[in-house]
Amino acid sequence: MANAATPVRYLHNTSNGMEALLRTIRFAEGTWRGGTEAGYQVIYGGRLISEVIPGSDPFSKHPQFVVVKQNALNSEAAGAYQFMGATWNRVANWLGITDFSPLRQDQVALWLILNRLSDAEEANINRGILTREALHQLAPEWASLPTYSGDSYYGYGQSVKSWSELKAFYNQQLELLRIQTEA
Repeated sequence: MANAATPVRYLHNTSNGMEALLRTIRFAEGTWRGGTEAGYQVIYGGRLISEVIPGSDPFSKHPQFVVVKQNALNSEAAGAYQFMGATWNRVANWLGITDFSPLRQDQVALWLILNRLSDAEEANINRGILTREALHQLAPEWASLPTYSGDSYYGYGQSVKSWSELKAFYNQQLELLRIQTEA
């Protein structure tokens, strides 16, 4: 398990492998949107914060807006990583984060990742290796990531991307990052 002794660890640049994982989680959560900034203001159900709360700055704070869907779950998940309000508040407060900007969302997601992954899986990710074990370890944080069984950790009919689909996306992003790094 990652050492959570200091927030500074979560504010530095990440490896290509970790960046590819961040992108893969956004893809799994349905907020990838081609990697654009719009994905950082998606709320549960796919709408944008700016559509639901017109005139607001979508990056000023977590909206704490509960989406009620008929015959479905209600949720206040928001942002690129679909943070629940309580999760966002807890981690952002610990890290000293005061806004909901894309950079800050990435930093909170990284904190959650590093506090879920074993040291061995963190090392794998940093080497550009995504394993089923890593996804299984992250599944309690992100319901769209599969457990070993291929289902959501929460088991309530949550849409889950398959291991093969996530692995393919991760590898594609890793290659794009490698090309960008070499350019």
